[in-house]
Amino acid sequence: MNKIKTIDISNIQFTSTVFPTAEDQALWNSLSNEQRLAIIEREEEIAFQSGVAPHESKDEILARVRAEKSNDL
Repeated sequence: MNKIKTIDISNIQFTSTVFPTAEDQALWNSLSNEQRLAIIEREEEIAFQSGVAPHESKDEILARVRAEKSNDL
């Protein structure tokens, strides 16, 4: 069995999505190499399970992101 899969990282969550906050950077720096690898594997699996991204043009992507951002305000 892969040793990484036996590491409990269920309580480790980051708040930032693109650029890490100071808190997320401190959390990452506090983790062991095994924990970091386990988190990377977890996030890769989540991305894989989400499926293929829909085809969108650059203009469609920008419009969608801008609309989502304006809804957050």
